[in-house]
Amino acid sequence: MLCPFCGFYSNNDDAVCPDCGKLLPRGENRDTGVMAIRQGKKAREEAASDKPPIWMERQGTGRTYIDPEVRPAADGQVPVYASPEVFEADGTPLNSRPIERREDYVYGEQSFGELQGMTHAHRNRRRAAIGRRGINWSLALVIMAGLALAGVVAGLLWLRTDSGQRFIVRRDGFLFWDVEDADTEAIWYVAQEQALTGDFDTAIRNYETARRLNEENGETDINGLMNLAEAYVAVGRTAEAEEIYVHLYTDVVPSRIDPYVSEIRIMIADGREAEAAELMKTAYQKTGDISFSRDRASLLPSLPTADLIAGLFTYRITLHLTSLEDYPIYYVINNAEAVLPEEGERYDAEKGLRLDEGSWQIRAVCVNGDLISDEWSGIYRVDLPRPFQPRANLAPNTYSKTQYVKLFPSKQETDPNVVIYYTIDGSIPDSDSPLYEEGSSIRLPNGTSTLHAVAVNRNGKQGNMLTITYKIDKKPYPPMAYVSNDPKDVGSVKLNSTTYEAFVQEFGEETSREDVSLDFFKDCLRCHYSWGYVTYQRVAGTRYLIEISYNTSAIKAPRGTAVGMSLNEVVGKFRDMGQVESASGNRGLYSNEDGTGKIYYNQEDGTRVIRYIAYTADGHRWRLDYNVSAGGTVTSIYQLYVP
Repeated sequence: MLCPFCGFYSNNDDAVCPDCGKLLPRGENRDTGVMAIRQGKKAREEAASDKPPIWMERQGTGRTYIDPEVRPAADGQVPVYASPEVFEADGTPLNSRPIERREDYVYGEQSFGELQGMTHAHRNRRRAAIGRRGINWSLALVIMAGLALAGVVAGLLWLRTDSGQRFIVRRDGFLFWDVEDADTEAIWYVAQEQALTGDFDTAIRNYETARRLNEENGETDINGLMNLAEAYVAVGRTAEAEEIYVHLYTDVVPSRIDPYVSEIRIMIADGREAEAAELMKTAYQKTGDISFSRDRASLLPSLPTADLIAGLFTYRITLHLTSLEDYPIYYVINNAEAVLPEEGERYDAEKGLRLDEGSWQIRAVCVNGDLISDEWSGIYRVDLPRPFQPRANLAPNTYSKTQYVKLFPSKQETDPNVVIYYTIDGSIPDSDSPLYEEGSSIRLPNGTSTLHAVAVNRNGKQGNMLTITYKIDKKPYPPMAYVSNDPKDVGSVKLNSTTYEAFVQEFGEETSREDVSLDFFKDCLRCHYSWGYVTYQRVAGTRYLIEISYNTSAIKAPRGTAVGMSLNEVVGKFRDMGQVESASGNRGLYSNEDGTGKIYYNQEDGTRVIRYIAYTADGHRWRLDYNVSAGGTVTSIYQLYVP
């Protein structure tokens, strides 16, 4: 039969045209013989014309539909369509194909199952037609290049993400990116991964890189630094770890707990308990975490304890300190700046601390090797009760006869053990003054005199002083006190005036000499003689006599006194208020604004010194000493000029 589409003559059993691949009609309209030949010729002429294909393919979403100009398929028939873009040279569609499998659709008398029998020749011709169409390689290359570029861009964008940054660090750099080009957070993150897997060397290298980058940007990653320090500790680089911990709790986060804990752990492991204890104290102050204080207390020796609570006492006390662990105790008194225990004194438990009147701040610590306890301190105030002012039985007045006076404790005095010290020579009473004997009478000297008296209790506390002036208008009056005019002449020479040359002219050359320094003079020359010595001071190149000691009567002392005289003879030349000796044997002669006179018992063999001092208007003073033997005879005389 002839194909109605291309005019090709096919066998009657063919279901598909071997030439164009179209479905062939079956049924009553099929022509045979001459008619078929004529129809084939007519069909070929129509196929050769420019008339477009009658079936065209249109596609929609999920279905195929028929072009409106195409004759719709009759009920139960399958339409045949072709691509409108691909045609054979004679104008027939090339890429005709069935739509979907519908076995209930038939075309004429041909079912869909019969369509499966189309020949392999049709398929081959279809492939050949597609091959003749060709491939656009330029377009393919452009598409491939675009895809490659898109891949590169996507890769670059991914490398900017957190995952990409960590990828660069894990690879220790990628392409033209080094680890330092990655984000610091990614470096810290990967370094921590490496530390957790035990690769501490690589982790430390990355930690250090991240730290340096942070510092260059003025940033600090506290957790990262803690991780770096822990990595240092893991590989034994504890000094570098400590540097980080100290930096964190000193400069960055003083209130954070873990840097203190890590540093304390290292100190204790190194046997530096004393440093650890001090850091615990600081950590407690900065963080307020009570565990630091508790751990420190368990590490250090206990504080010293005292048997007396600090406070006010009205009697002298002896303070005893104790260490619970029997450790040595070091203390200081009234020294707030001293460093304990270095600048303290070791406590003697047998003696204790004797505290007299006053205010006493005691600071003490217990010491166990390098471990020092916290400081214990207490302020003890000893305020001894004062006795009341004593009283006298003789009123102040001018009397024409010799008078005697008695002293008594105040009527308000409750301490039966008070004693009374007094003077009538004009000096202020002290422990070297005469002690008044209860019921005795004190003889007042002729002339004007002043009675001073003070009461002293068993604690040595002195009360207010009683002062009464009396005048006994009766002769003989006491002689004049030693005054500034008395010591100027020593025989024929004068202190502070006679030169070395003038003295040698009268007394001859010295037997020996030596350079000496006195309390008030430097660069002095002392010349020795058989009778004593003299001392000169150099002033502007000239030596002047300032000191002389002699044991010869050939040299006369003030007021005609001389070596060989008795004690009473010498005392009789100067003022004497008649005061009795004190308990030490000393006796005050007088005391006024011009000077003093006193007899000193200063040797175990009973020898004494009569000493007079006179003051001058220009501020210097003269000293005159008579050295008296135990028998009461003057053995030598000493005179000194004091500027």
